[in-house]
Amino acid sequence: MTTSIFATLGEQLRAFRHARALSQPELAERLGRNRARISELERDLIGERWGRDRLTLFADICDALDIVPILVPRAQALEIRQRIDVARAINFHEPVRSAFEELFVDLDAEDEEKETP
Repeated sequence: MTTSIFATLGEQLRAFRHARALSQPELAERLGRNRARISELERDLIGERWGRDRLTLFADICDALDIVPILVPRAQALEIRQRIDVARAINFHEPVRSAFEELFVDLDAEDEEKETP
């Protein structure tokens, strides 16, 4: 039996949250959301029940967990997922940078470094 895309996403989100050693309340606090919304999204995706605002919350969670959703052909998904599972030796306890931090540079910090003798 084939697992649905949404169920796979829900399971992976939960696994990445656990790998980051984040509880649902901790992730919710990081996102400025209610813990119940995190639980609801994981549960609804896994149970193949989806509703409004799921995509936005999904994107916010991916950003907070420093992960990127990637679409792959279904025929290659199992192989890619196995490779990712093997690569979980990555240190997930490093500070997570937001997409905002990745895209924008604090120019004031560079000016301060130049002024320091």
